[in-house]
Amino acid sequence: MKSLFGLIIGVAVVLSGPLSGFVQTEKRLVAGELISSSEAVAGTRVRRSRVIGIIDAPPHIVWEVITDNNHFKDFMPRTLESLVVDKDLIPLIRKTKPNNFLKVKKIIGKPVDPRIYQVKGGKYSIYFYSLLDFPWPISNKWYIIKIDRDETRAADGIYQSSWDMVIGNLQTNQGSWLLEPYGKSQTKATYSLLTDPGGCTPDSFINMGTEKTMPDVIQAVRRRAGELMRQGQSGSVIIR
Repeated sequence: MKSLFGLIIGVAVVLSGPLSGFVQTEKRLVAGELISSSEAVAGTRVRRSRVIGIIDAPPHIVWEVITDNNHFKDFMPRTLESLVVDKDLIPLIRKTKPNNFLKVKKIIGKPVDPRIYQVKGGKYSIYFYSLLDFPWPISNKWYIIKIDRDETRAADGIYQSSWDMVIGNLQTNQGSWLLEPYGKSQTKATYSLLTDPGGCTPDSFINMGTEKTMPDVIQAVRRRAGELMRQGQSGSVIIR
C-alpha cells in the first residue's frame, strides 16, 4: 500500500513539474499560439529573445521562405530594402567602412541570387544587406550580416541558420533559425535574436520592438509559406 501511495505521489510530482510544463507548451503551440521569451543580457543593453511557433507547411517550404532574402522586403515586417551581397564585395566593404546605407548600396549594386552559394545537403554562407524601418524617434537601421546555413540534416527535415553582423548602424545583431518537422506536414520554427539598436535608444523601445516584431516575423513566414503551398497545389510557378 505504501509502495502504491509512493508511486501515485511520484506521478503527481512529475505531472506537476517540467513534464507538465512541456505538455502545456505543446498544447499552446498546437493551438497556434506563439511562445515568446525575452531577457536582458547582464551588464549590457543587449536583449536575448526567442519565439517558437508551428507553421502549417513542411520544413523544406519554410526553409525556402527564410532563405529568400532578396524578397524579404515584400513580406517581412519593417523591411524597406533586402539584397544578397556578392561575396567578392565584402573585403571592399570591410576596408572602406561605409557609414550610411546610401554608401553601402552604391558599393553593393545589384543583388545576387542566393542559390548560387547554396550547397544542397551541406553548409554554406551568404552575405545579406537590409534596411529596416524603425519608429520615430529612432533612426532607420541598416546592416550587412553573414548568414551561415546548415542543410546537413535536410533529409530529416531539420534546417539551421545563424548570423552575425559585419557592418551596420546597430550595436548588436545576432540570431538564428531552427526548423524541425512537426506532425505530418508542419514545421516547428524557433527564431532567436540578440539585439541592441545602439545609440540613445530607450530600453523600453528595445523591449517593445523586440516583443512585437519577432512574433510578426513568424506570422509573416506563416503567410508566405501558405502562399507557396497554395501555388504548389495549383501548379503555379513559384518565383524567387
